[in-house]
Amino acid sequence: MGKKIAAELKTRLQAINDEMEFYMELFNIPESVEDDGDESDYLLETDEATKKQHLKKMKDTEEDKAHRLEVKKNKVAGKHLGRKSKLGTDSNKAERKKLKKEKQLKEKLKSINMMAVKQEQQRSKLIEHKPLDVKKEKEPMFNAEGKIVFSKVQLDESDVRKKGIETDTRKLLKKAVDNKKHLAELKQSGELEKYAEIKKKQAWEKAMAKTLGQKVRDDPELLSKKLNKRKKQIKKSKESWKQRQQKIEHEQNQRQKERTANLKERAQKKKNTKLKKLAKKGRIIPGF
Repeated sequence: MGKKIAAELKTRLQAINDEMEFYMELFNIPESVEDDGDESDYLLETDEATKKQHLKKMKDTEEDKAHRLEVKKNKVAGKHLGRKSKLGTDSNKAERKKLKKEKQLKEKLKSINMMAVKQEQQRSKLIEHKPLDVKKEKEPMFNAEGKIVFSKVQLDESDVRKKGIETDTRKLLKKAVDNKKHLAELKQSGELEKYAEIKKKQAWEKAMAKTLGQKVRDDPELLSKKLNKRKKQIKKSKESWKQRQQKIEHEQNQRQKERTANLKERAQKKKNTKLKKLAKKGRIIPGF
């Protein structure tokens, strides 16, 4: 937008300038007046001066005037033509630049296309020489239960974690105590058949668990011993931890004391050296 406005303004100003030049030449308006030192220009006109000017004007015939006008018109027309020719050359330059740019773009596109063709040829050669390795899909693995195994290592049945087996000693002890109490109550009440049936059932369950390799923990005495042992271990570990903490604190305090003592000693040494220097210089310091 800015360039267009500037061009328009330039053309308008050029047209105004040409018009002004035409009128200046038409009416014989001089560009500057030479100072001949004649004071008559500044004085009032006399009758003689007016007569002389009138005679000069009479001498110029109409033909001379027409001839002058034609000459001036020709000059102005020549100037216009010169300017137009210049503008034409500028437009030719712009066209040449455009053509040059188009040529460069075409060359670039050509080079890019050539590169693409070469790359495609290289790829095709590689594909021809190297056959594609098609990966075979592995068949799914199944375990003994008939379920798909997703892991690389298949675990044995013995390694699989068994569900439903209680390991908490407190719960096992409570269960054993409750069972013993229940059986004792049945025996006391006289329900011997029910007592015998429960005993038999528990014996079979115990035997089956042992055959499967499971540990049977139903003895309340052993369970209570295990619980007590665990409690003792916890107590012992707590005491050892407390002792360890006390030891660490004691060591830290010891190190801190040593550090403070060393710092004090160093500060005292510095002080003594300063005092010695001052005593050598002539200062009266007690003890030095």
